[in-house]
Amino acid sequence: MLKIFDLNTAATVPMENGRGETIRMINSKLGTEKIDVHLNRLAPGGPRGRMHRHSQSDNVYLVRRGEGVLIAGGETHTIRADQVIYIPAGMPHSLSNLSEGVFEILEIYAPAGQQFDFTPVD
Repeated sequence: MLKIFDLNTAATVPMENGRGETIRMINSKLGTEKIDVHLNRLAPGGPRGRMHRHSQSDNVYLVRRGEGVLIAGGETHTIRADQVIYIPAGMPHSLSNLSEGVFEILEIYAPAGQQFDFTPVD
């Protein structure tokens, strides 16, 4: 089934703890278990994301605008617009917007569906 999305008119869903909003585009609701794609818009100065991992799913961030702080594999990185970040399955990571503007990223997970998990890491 072909789907075409307009990000300017797509429905948004609030993220937990007032972190921002998300647009869910490609996921198991469309019948795919292979990939998940969504757009996150993290609010300026919002709360830090929880440290977590995905045991079977690789994660890719495509940074569209803004600047954020990624903690991954025990290292801290500043990530900016036009960067692509690959996080392999199993690697603990956390993402935060500590800037003055909106931090917007496309997130891609594969595999998705039943193989996708979110496991908090303390």
